[in-house]
Amino acid sequence: MTLRRLSTLLTCLLLQLCLNSSALAWDATSHRLSVYVAWEALTPTERDSLIKILEKHPRYTQDFLDVMPANVMVGSEETKARWLLGQAGVWPDLTRGLDEEAQIRYNRPDWHWIDGAWIRGNAEQGNVYVGAEPFPSIHGEAQGPVEGPGDVSNIVLAIEYNQKLLQDRLSSPAEKAVALCWLLHLIGDIHQPLHSGALVSSTLFKTGDRGGNGIHTRGGDNLHGTWDGALRNQPFDDTLRRMNSTVRSTRPNEISLDVDIWLQESRELLNLFVYPDEIKVEVLRSERRGTPMPTIALDDDYIGNMQAYSEDRLTLAATRLFLSLRQVLKH
Repeated sequence: MTLRRLSTLLTCLLLQLCLNSSALAWDATSHRLSVYVAWEALTPTERDSLIKILEKHPRYTQDFLDVMPANVMVGSEETKARWLLGQAGVWPDLTRGLDEEAQIRYNRPDWHWIDGAWIRGNAEQGNVYVGAEPFPSIHGEAQGPVEGPGDVSNIVLAIEYNQKLLQDRLSSPAEKAVALCWLLHLIGDIHQPLHSGALVSSTLFKTGDRGGNGIHTRGGDNLHGTWDGALRNQPFDDTLRRMNSTVRSTRPNEISLDVDIWLQESRELLNLFVYPDEIKVEVLRSERRGTPMPTIALDDDYIGNMQAYSEDRLTLAATRLFLSLRQVLKH
């Protein structure tokens, strides 16, 4: 083996270790799971079409090919293609770490979440109010194609905007490649309940707890991060097999592709489960005493149910993802 080849393999192994230890936490793991399940449901022709779109990405070399793990590089063409599409689903989170110029072009922090007071159609607010009066509802734009990025202020509009870019014949190949990454990513994000609203209280969280980021949990994390890490300790392949099995038994005509419904589902879970009474009581107690919010210890029942809900939401996201991709490709 030449020194150059050995150096390349060592570099790839180091990149793989980095991915396994940090990037593949809940965020990357969940997005890869949803993309890989969607991949299994797509036809070979549909998969090829998506990869051809992705190959036109303006950062395809440095953010995709150059960081491909060694075990994927030596795998089959299908293995490499599946990994590339999974990387596309993770890429919008990676834009936060790009250089300043690239962040200006590609990083869209407001696209990953939505204000809990924002409503449209029959949707209800996503905020959980504890000892505080509800915010006035923000009535969103009517459902329909979003004209430009300046009109995109939340995850619902971002999904619709990137669907439009992918289906528009006037979009450039580079625009379509970037839009594909965002669509793969955002359909996963909108199924995470803490991307749909926040807890609001009279003193501690006057403007909201930023989707659980303000609630500290045992282990040095916060409520949002705990949900992000819900599937961290589950064997990836076992989770993938369960999800694939569920999707194979699903009837596509029974799956809603209405983004407003996806949002409302996440908000119902947010209100019913994500913020248990223990958290609400501690918020009220801290405000009465004028003391900081204590660290919350989530019990085993909460953690187990969180993991089950997370897997269910990811499976539904994957089903909607492959159906949405199929719909886009028809155009």
